[in-house]
Amino acid sequence: MPDTYVGFVDAGVLRSFQKGYFRPQGTVIVNWFRQLEKTHLAGERFLRLYWYDGIRDPHHRQYPQQRRFFDAIGKTPGIQLRLGHLVEREDNRLQQKGVDTRLILDLVRLAGRSVFSTAVLIVNDRDFTEAIRAAQDFGARVLIATANQHTVAHDIRQLADGMITISKATLREMLSSRDESGLSSSA
Repeated sequence: MPDTYVGFVDAGVLRSFQKGYFRPQGTVIVNWFRQLEKTHLAGERFLRLYWYDGIRDPHHRQYPQQRRFFDAIGKTPGIQLRLGHLVEREDNRLQQKGVDTRLILDLVRLAGRSVFSTAVLIVNDRDFTEAIRAAQDFGARVLIATANQHTVAHDIRQLADGMITISKATLREMLSSRDESGLSSSA
């Protein structure tokens, strides 16, 4: 197995660490993952970050704005964009569909191919428990990165090989309210 690590980011979970609408800053997030070589993953090399998010239906009025945001994220060096879709619930809140499935499949598939020795995940719900276990069974180490350990399901905290805390200052850099063009990924 190579001495490499990859990041898996559920962007919805990342945005949930702060209240309001935020535009994740792809370059800042990639740089944070790269610096883990110095702080938590000595001797390992950063390979890439897999970015998971949901996008509205192409016929929705907000689709073009989201498409521009995701095109910018997808062009960020070090990020591979993986999109599910968004559906509006009865309470008018948005819900991601297919995002967790893509992340789980990629985690297990890449671990099975020995693409990485360590996976750093920004996820929080117990749906990832068996995928984490499968990656570990393939010999990978799995770390969970979070700004709030209490939001991570107990099963995942217990199963993970370690936890990495994202500081409030770093989180503010990772998430800005809007960029100069006014684009927001949540829009």
